[in-house]
Amino acid sequence: MLAVSRLYSFLDHKNGFNVHFLEGQKLIHDLVLMHPMQGSGFAYFRDTFLGLLPIIFFLKPGESLGLYIDSEDPYFRLKIETNSAGHTRTLLLPEEFNLFPMKISGQARVTKIFPGNKTPYTSVIELNDTETKDVINQILSESYQTNSEVIVGEMSDQSIMVTKLPPVNVNSTIDESISRKDYIKKHKNFFHNVFEMASNDIEKIVKLFEDHGFSYMGSRQIDFFCPCSKDRMVLNLRGLYAGDLEELFEKDDSVEIKCDYCRKSYHINKSEILNN
Repeated sequence: MLAVSRLYSFLDHKNGFNVHFLEGQKLIHDLVLMHPMQGSGFAYFRDTFLGLLPIIFFLKPGESLGLYIDSEDPYFRLKIETNSAGHTRTLLLPEEFNLFPMKISGQARVTKIFPGNKTPYTSVIELNDTETKDVINQILSESYQTNSEVIVGEMSDQSIMVTKLPPVNVNSTIDESISRKDYIKKHKNFFHNVFEMASNDIEKIVKLFEDHGFSYMGSRQIDFFCPCSKDRMVLNLRGLYAGDLEELFEKDDSVEIKCDYCRKSYHINKSEILNN
């Protein structure tokens, strides 16, 4: 049985970099079970999902994040929603999407929700023939304004986010001369070894990074969680069919509704819609 996925955080004191490692094998396993997508479409789904989730590190307690990619060329809609606790849900439409687009044109919307019902922060990023691999890093740069880059593993369902820390946040004795690009190039073999090991064992992962000179800052569990419920489905149907229930129940006095995110089915009777 696969261990629950985790997002690990490490610090390179000497060079002033954070490295966040997402061990996502259980997440991708569950994603396969929930969404019947195959081939290139699922490969794109996987890569984007693994590429985004390290952003959870930037969320403060109680905050939530939504990423919505509305691509017009090729046409698809991707939704990934997560929060500081690591609870995540995702959706790619159409369900039969079976492309791994090399470039994307459309928009990416990032919505950050704060605790206490404060006004959400939303940013819109234009994608004009943007290479697929650059979308997540463009979001990190333009929306989060961080000097970060995400690397998605090819050999394992894992990813690494490298972030160069601002000078004010690091010890004055560090070497600030190394750029993010050069830092990643310098650690290319190490990152390759991390992905090749494909471990989901906490002790092995922490030791591997510590043996390479990183300080372990902690980790958090990442899993799928959908807040859908039968009551919510009933409320949604009441709103959608308030004036025309006959259309909804024209063939039977009950309907089966499936959550687009977690694929859970709900059997709802006409009487439940009418009962306010």
